[in-house]
Amino acid sequence: MNPSIKYLTNDTINRTEWDEWVRSAGNRRIYASSLFLDIFCPRWEALVMGEGEAFMPLTRNRKFGISYLYQPIFVQQLGLFFRDAGCADHLPLFIEKLSASYSFTDIAMNEMNNDQCRTMQCKVMHNYLLRLDKPYESAAGKYNSNTRRNIIKSERLGTELRPCFRPDDVVRLFTGHQGKLYPNIRRKNYERLGSLLDRGLAEGFVEIKSACRHDGRVIAFACMLKDYDRYVFYFSANTAEGREHAAMFLLVDHFIRQYSGTGMLLDFNGSMNPNLARFYSGFGAEKTYYPRLRINNLRYPFRLFK
Repeated sequence: MNPSIKYLTNDTINRTEWDEWVRSAGNRRIYASSLFLDIFCPRWEALVMGEGEAFMPLTRNRKFGISYLYQPIFVQQLGLFFRDAGCADHLPLFIEKLSASYSFTDIAMNEMNNDQCRTMQCKVMHNYLLRLDKPYESAAGKYNSNTRRNIIKSERLGTELRPCFRPDDVVRLFTGHQGKLYPNIRRKNYERLGSLLDRGLAEGFVEIKSACRHDGRVIAFACMLKDYDRYVFYFSANTAEGREHAAMFLLVDHFIRQYSGTGMLLDFNGSMNPNLARFYSGFGAEKTYYPRLRINNLRYPFRLFK
């Protein structure tokens, strides 16, 4: 007998109860917390099995009269979360349930959904993880020669690292330099990111470091997100001068030095970009995978759109 799966609309979700389910999940991720979902997808809904034994946030939207699920910008992984690993086998039932309500789905699942997604319409996405269970000297010993060379270069050029408590400065630097490369990121997305960083700094789950020239001019930023079992290299901003100073190498090295020996993971927040992949692996990070689920049940002519 198949377990019962309830559909919860946004206004019926008890945020306190939901966040307790997230904390109790074996594959918990901060992206599934009500804080993240309320900021990045204010109309989110959910599918729930039992009393939170397994649950899936539904990042919904509606356009041209069509309800669909999408992956919010600045949210890496969602999918099915569960207390017991055996509940992962119920993922096909959740997919069947959401397909009855949404004509189109394009969402990133999480690493613990890999096995159940093998037979589904999924794209394999890349992530990079570094274990921080050993002292810094051991972690730094796994850096490749290019990474070591760039850290030395950045120090030689006098790059200084300082704490930052102004998220607007980070967002402004990004939009002024890399933002034009990402036309799909709209103003409202940046506003939501700013809200998240503000909350994170106030509540202690976000740390921002700036890289500065010897005269104090800021040339790069990096934001680290404290997740349940990991630190996430969540968001960064760089300038041409920051690249010349190899500032991002120094910033990442600083965080590895700071968190080494904690037993946590450093999550580089994934990328399908070969250049970023080389940057992450240069610190000894190992490639991992997570699925991106895409289901297109749209009728003609909408089905033609990819």
